Amino acid sequence: MSKKTRNPFDTAAQEAADETSRELAGEETRVTTVTWKDVRKMLPDLLDQQHLDELVGIVKSSSEENEKVALLVRNIETLGGVIVKVLSRVP
Repeated sequence: MSKKTRNPFDTAAQEAADETSRELAGEETRVTTVTWKDVRKMLPDLLDQQHLDELVGIVKSSSEENEKVALLVRNIETLGGVIVKVLSRVP
């Protein structure tokens, strides 16, 4: 005879998972409210916008992920400033 035993931590684990899901849903909503137009407004400098375009081009390219990462690493000094500016201005 096999008797099923309930893990005493199941309830606490489920409550923690539910709370985490609620928190992440709130964060996702906050982040997804930033539009491409909003990002452009965060970068009024034309050179920053060109760097952003370059960054997006790398990420959207058909290259393998490891190639994209290598290209980003090679260009981090140029593109890193744009990333910092945008992320520091995201609400």
